[in-house]
Amino acid sequence: MFDGIVDEIYVLSLPDAAERRARLPGHLAEFGITDFTIHDAFGPDAPEVRRLYDEGKVKRFPPCFRCGKLRCADESCNNTLIPAQVANFASFIALWTRIAATPQVALIIEDDINFHPWAKKGLAHLRKKIASGAVMLEPEVPRLIRLTWPLDRGHRRRFFPRLTDRVRMSNPCHILTSAYARALLDRLESIDTTSDIFAHERAPRPGEALTMVPPIAAELSFASGEVDSTIHPKTEYLAHLKRENRIEEHDRHAERLRTHISHIYHRPLMITGHPRTGTGFAGELSKQLGLDVGHEADGSDGIASWMFAVDAEENPWAADPAARTRRALHWNHMVQTVRDPATAVPSIVRENRHAPASYKFRRDFIAKETGINLDDFDSEIEKAVASLTLWNQIIREQSPDFTLRIETDAEAYRQFLANAGYEVSAKTLDTSPKNADKMYKGKRYDKPIIADEEWLGLGDIARGLLVSYCATYGYDLPTVLVKDIAGSA
Repeated sequence: MFDGIVDEIYVLSLPDAAERRARLPGHLAEFGITDFTIHDAFGPDAPEVRRLYDEGKVKRFPPCFRCGKLRCADESCNNTLIPAQVANFASFIALWTRIAATPQVALIIEDDINFHPWAKKGLAHLRKKIASGAVMLEPEVPRLIRLTWPLDRGHRRRFFPRLTDRVRMSNPCHILTSAYARALLDRLESIDTTSDIFAHERAPRPGEALTMVPPIAAELSFASGEVDSTIHPKTEYLAHLKRENRIEEHDRHAERLRTHISHIYHRPLMITGHPRTGTGFAGELSKQLGLDVGHEADGSDGIASWMFAVDAEENPWAADPAARTRRALHWNHMVQTVRDPATAVPSIVRENRHAPASYKFRRDFIAKETGINLDDFDSEIEKAVASLTLWNQIIREQSPDFTLRIETDAEAYRQFLANAGYEVSAKTLDTSPKNADKMYKGKRYDKPIIADEEWLGLGDIARGLLVSYCATYGYDLPTVLVKDIAGSA
């Protein structure tokens, strides 16, 4: 089908794309294509991809690599280059290098390509244009011919084949000369967009690029969803798995769709702390000051969530996508909330008793970050003290911009925000406790009273952590411990 047009045909394909590689030869043979070269693409963990990051060649958020803004009009758009996109770009760089090394006219197709029935007719038109001299397609002449674009109404047989200068994203199927491959490499300064935007929109000089109308092919991952996308998971593939009754694969893909990050939310404030130590209070305080800060939910000015202390893939109690993981959040200022351990520890004991999932979440991340397992402590009070102090240690090591002691620092918080450029209200603040009688699965439980004997029963590790916490944040130790320490001196 491409005889007399191209010298080489390259198929860009990940080595582990078994389903795609099994399908492709049969499909290509239907169009007389039996001689082609598989060019192994890179996955996100490939050394070639890591090198681009290490050399500072990959543009990172902020801002959006598409519109250049901190916050996009469409907060579902892909505004950050994810590793899979960088890997795709690195794969094309390697293929361009290969093509540029030898004079040739090359066809590049991706492994989920699906040629339309009218493909031969379109290529016959291209062949005539080349033969007449209307289109110069020689290795030494920079030339790009786009043969497809994302599926839309333009993919129809009734259009008479023609070549236009219309810009289309054509990574899945395009022709380029070795001279254009060299030009791509010469014009590439950094990875600040996707490979298709660079190769098909930004890089071509006037007269270098043409587009076949109608397109002669479509990519299955975008069009019918018959194969999975290797960059962004698609709902089309989910529907395909459902039609095929592939239940386990369907459920795995649904989870991938739900947790996939392609958009970074920008919110000025990120507030975090230990559960029961004031993140909800800080969110409400921020609202009194005129800022829209959500508690474990999105707000236009910020999000307060104790789960944002760590890089969890998913925060179990997040109310919306922006609060689901801080991996998808960019902020200007980080605020840490802390609370007097004399009142915090009883609340945390209650939390640990009646919210085991909360305890497990903290236990697992504390063990990961500090090497200390909360389960190794014997008593409830020791577990609570260790959780409070170590969770705040994790936050402190991230250098928060402001530490809010919820008992005393409301006005200092107002001043911090004003100094940081936020427009804050001058109204009198209500600093009464918020959510003090938290319900657990619809029930309220009394906060336990910590007896003197329990404070005195703290082991050396828990006691040392508590002493350090109080010294760091300016709190007094429980009186019974002060006396005990003084008596031991």
